[in-house]
Amino acid sequence: GDIVDTVNIPVGATITYTVHGTIAADTTGNLVNFATVTPPSGIVDSNMGNNIATDTTPSTPKVDLSITKTDGKTSVIPGEADTYTIVVSNTGPSTATGVTVTDTFPAGFIVSSWTSVAAGGATGNDANGNGNINDTGISIPVGGSITYTVHGTVAANATGSLVNTATVVTPMGITDTNPGNNSAT
Repeated sequence: GDIVDTVNIPVGATITYTVHGTIAADTTGNLVNFATVTPPSGIVDSNMGNNIATDTTPSTPKVDLSITKTDGKTSVIPGEADTYTIVVSNTGPSTATGVTVTDTFPAGFIVSSWTSVAAGGATGNDANGNGNINDTGISIPVGGSITYTVHGTVAANATGSLVNTATVVTPMGITDTNPGNNSAT
């Protein structure tokens, strides 16, 4: 915890404190920490200007956002219903804030509605919608996730492969250590 220590320091002596800890996963901006030494009552310090030391270190959040998408089928039939499950997650080590999830559905898939459910402390996701997904301002802590369930119908005149890609975007100022898993098709 905090250091509150009453000590005696002879002339020329020093005391070194070494503090070990972990930066909170949701830390943003600068990490500012200061230490103060105060002379005891009745003692005059000839230089009060060096009695406070401050350390300012910019935080550089790192996350591993990933997204998966499946309808669990190897083929679909034009005119029939289909349901996609999209899962966005963060394996950390930092909280991902300001995340955007997008999915623009192809003409061959008519979306009737979608819902999303947050787990593990994730927040900010839209609970439901219809049409394309453009969900912004999401926060996903380490181990958190959001599951989207998309209901729709394969167009009756659809031919060939039904190709659809969902994407998770890391906001500026946050490094994704594995951007290769930020889209799923």
